Amino acid sequence: MFEAPIPGQSLTTEPRNNPWENPSEMSEVSDVVKYYIDKLADQEVLDDIAAVLDLGTSVKSIVVGLYRVGAMNGMHTVDAGILAAPTIHAFIKSAVAELGVDAKDDSKDLDKELSDKEKSRFNALVFKYMQEGVTEDEGTELLQEIVDAGSEEDMPEEEDMIEEEQTDMEPEEAPMGLMARGV
Repeated sequence: MFEAPIPGQSLTTEPRNNPWENPSEMSEVSDVVKYYIDKLADQEVLDDIAAVLDLGTSVKSIVVGLYRVGAMNGMHTVDAGILAAPTIHAFIKSAVAELGVDAKDDSKDLDKELSDKEKSRFNALVFKYMQEGVTEDEGTELLQEIVDAGSEEDMPEEEDMIEEEQTDMEPEEAPMGLMARGV
């Protein structure tokens, strides 16, 4: 617990003591790409990467980890790593595809996130519409069937809707403090 550095301790050490404080070994992006492709072209390395990707890790997280470690070790700058990342990404993706691994590019599933947001927004709007005391007809029954077909957990609680409406109706408080007098 008491072994952590104190604030300002880094300012008391010898300058250029860390690898990232010195000039990098590679300054050209093409050199950085060549370095990583040579490193990743080893069959043992590819087998390990393919195994990790097969478990569900994304190619992006491996590439980001590679260039961050390289920059930290003084191999290249962070900028050069970021610029080399798309080429390294494509190399890893094609190399593991030859091994039969279908690797995902990113850990986020944007289509699913958008779909879930649209679904919950639709359910909230239908719920609010139904709470306004609309007379039931074929249209409202159809909307209710659509909502019922979705999961019940997507629907907002009635208390949440009431709180949201109350917070929308509250007037803004007058600003207070020294600078709030108005001009």
